[in-house]
Amino acid sequence: MDEQRYHLGEVLKEIHYFQELIEHSRTKHFDCLLLKIVGSDTIPVLLLTRQGTPLRLTNYDEGFTTCYFRIEKVDGKHGLLTISFLRPMMVEGELASLEKTAKRVTIHSDTLSGVQLLSTSLLSANMFIESKW
Repeated sequence: MDEQRYHLGEVLKEIHYFQELIEHSRTKHFDCLLLKIVGSDTIPVLLLTRQGTPLRLTNYDEGFTTCYFRIEKVDGKHGLLTISFLRPMMVEGELASLEKTAKRVTIHSDTLSGVQLLSTSLLSANMFIESKW
């Protein structure tokens, strides 16, 4: 069991590392080339609880519930994970895009059993809603 927690901690650290790399990498001639290629400074994740279900948290200030997050900080020494909420934008019951928010929480990684990566294109999707009439 400790090996599984260690492995999950390493996975979370790696996701955070690459997210930071995307956000802060600069090139001599193209500045933020990696960010421009990827299209987002966020790698959206879905976190799985010990029961195998997606972690769902509510932002009561803005009135939405989400199971989509951005990893902000990994404290492996204390087993803590700081995440920010990504607001889901649904169209006809399907996830169309994700919007970054300032809402953050810190959870203990022992409450998690896994992580699933989502496409970064969900954060750069332009939504156009047309009338059916």
